[in-house]
Amino acid sequence: MAIDLKKFVLRFIDEANGHLHTVKEGAFLLSSGESSDAQIGEMFRAAHTLKGGARMLKLQSIADVTHQLEEILSELRDKKLAPDQQLGTLILQACDYISDQLAQLSATDGNNQLPPADEALCERLARASRGEMDSSAEQSTPPPLEKPFSALNLEAVDNGLKQASSVRVRLEKLDDLINILGEVVASHDRLEQQVQSLANLGPRLAQMDAAQLRKQIVQFSRQFKEDFQVQHLQMFELYDVATTIRMLPVSMLFEPVSTQVRELATALNKQVDCRILGGEVEIDRQLIDRLSEPLTHLLRNAIDHGIGEAAERLAAGKSARGTITLTTQQDGRGILLRVEDDGRGLDYPGIRAKAVARGLVEAAVVDQLSEQECNELIFHPGFSTSKIVTELSGRGVGLDIVRKTIVADLQGTLQVHSRAGVGTTFIIRLPISLAMMRILQFEQQNHLFGLAAQYVVEVVKYSRDEIRDIAGRPAIILHNEFIPVISAAELLRIQDRPASQTAPAPMATSLLLIIIQNQFGKMAMLVDNLLDERNMMIKPLPKHMRSQALVSGMVLSPDNQLVSILQVPVLMEMAQKRGQSRATATKPQVRANAWHVLIVDDSMNTREIEKNVLEAHGYQVTLAEDGLAGLQKARLTQFDAVLTDVEMPVMDGFSLTRALRAEENYQHIPIIIVTSRAKEEDRRRGIQVGADAYIAKGDFEQDSLIETLKMLLC
Repeated sequence: MAIDLKKFVLRFIDEANGHLHTVKEGAFLLSSGESSDAQIGEMFRAAHTLKGGARMLKLQSIADVTHQLEEILSELRDKKLAPDQQLGTLILQACDYISDQLAQLSATDGNNQLPPADEALCERLARASRGEMDSSAEQSTPPPLEKPFSALNLEAVDNGLKQASSVRVRLEKLDDLINILGEVVASHDRLEQQVQSLANLGPRLAQMDAAQLRKQIVQFSRQFKEDFQVQHLQMFELYDVATTIRMLPVSMLFEPVSTQVRELATALNKQVDCRILGGEVEIDRQLIDRLSEPLTHLLRNAIDHGIGEAAERLAAGKSARGTITLTTQQDGRGILLRVEDDGRGLDYPGIRAKAVARGLVEAAVVDQLSEQECNELIFHPGFSTSKIVTELSGRGVGLDIVRKTIVADLQGTLQVHSRAGVGTTFIIRLPISLAMMRILQFEQQNHLFGLAAQYVVEVVKYSRDEIRDIAGRPAIILHNEFIPVISAAELLRIQDRPASQTAPAPMATSLLLIIIQNQFGKMAMLVDNLLDERNMMIKPLPKHMRSQALVSGMVLSPDNQLVSILQVPVLMEMAQKRGQSRATATKPQVRANAWHVLIVDDSMNTREIEKNVLEAHGYQVTLAEDGLAGLQKARLTQFDAVLTDVEMPVMDGFSLTRALRAEENYQHIPIIIVTSRAKEEDRRRGIQVGADAYIAKGDFEQDSLIETLKMLLC
């Protein structure tokens, strides 16, 4: 009786993809000149195992290509071939061919209907193993596409990262899961016995004296507590093991990337390599599925806008081939993902011009936008600097989806760093899992809410006298930073309880503030009561509530009450809009001849608060995030006065003041230091470097600041 090989083929597909990942990862290192002997050895073993499995299952086309691939890796291992970019590219092409064959097998449920091996590819691999690499191979063009790029490649990019419905699980993980389940069942039996013992105790209560009863209760309480603690630990251990089963290497997300990058680059007449680092890092399957779309948009953006054509790169002193690097690493309690290209960098003049054309920024102030503020503009829906609308460019669709998915849907953060002529990096931070997160719970007028702990900086208490009114908004000074304060009841529009339903509570002498933060700044949220902080299972919202941007999910409190998990980025945006509406209501029209003041502070909150104070009194304001940026802006624009903090990265306020005084046109311009450093020696140093005034943030009064400015400017 013949053996049905179909089920073995399906198992082979899964294993073969794992071996291919090893070979691909090594090929990227070969291309970049970073390979090691150990890495080449792993590649050889993976190819050898893959070839053996293919031959056993009569998958001849895969076996033929893998055999030639094994020959190359054998020569590399024996030092008879030198690793280089051209060889790495050829190995990747062979891996892509094998991947396509495996995909055909999967689509036919394991039926072996593969065509014969690609003779041209096998011949190129054979020549390469003999050291006869064709110098034109790297420049060879792929076979013509059967469909235009607009129809074919976009489908591949948008759908190429979809994951299979099954997950490979190592046997030891299943063994751990079964062992812990056995312990949980045994622990449950012990608790059940405790409950039965308590039930049996009832009829005997009348026969016991007080001492016997007390002894029985103490024994029961001690044993019950011990059993409960054991089960508590077992439940979390069970969750940890179950979570690891859901975890997949991020390489499953990155595997299709090399093919997509080459297809996009070819269509745009560009040469691009894709490097993958940290592909072995494991993340939640749910994250992998949700990351495919934003990653696709970031890659498309890097190839289309970032990396130039070969002639342009050579003229700029770069190699003809561009590089996109995808790096993954564990970062504390989460995952750090970097998408980096070595292209042109962001076109800041083009971004500013488009912002004016779209009506997002007034032409009079667009040149004052910092690079960080320009970075935020590229995520605006419909924003694009492309001069022509194509299938890839000019539609302004993509980066806004990236921001929404990363920040709103996945509870992550997204930052952009760019240098002209050097390249652009998108930095994504994500939780390891969306199923369980650490949640800080608080209460506001009998309503329960939660915040993801990753956004919570600290919890503090302030007296009412320490809350200051700055630019029409309450704020506190914490760690040398102005932080706006807003009531959770006001922000969430929770109505005060009717007086008839509850006795009036005395006014609290101290206020409980939760300091929350995202990449845009900090906010102090006033709450009634802090409950607890713990790891909690997140329940997704029902379909009819998923349009609620403010709530990301629900958890159950210990007493089975539903707790809404609030989206901190949405809270911050709501608070900012409320603050802007207040400032707009009180801000007078800026005069054409208004004094122009430069504010230099590394705290975004402090910059914005001081800006609101000055603009409310008719001043024109420009912002800088550190001393060096402030000095550069001061050299480009003549300011009438400068306000600066002391503690800043890159260049501190004392150094900035000294540098400005060395400039001829700033020798007599008022410079005011606003800082929390209130020691006398700090004041003396401020005077020594040339400051005209020194204001401690602890003594900050907006009227005093305005009076000081008026006095120095008149």
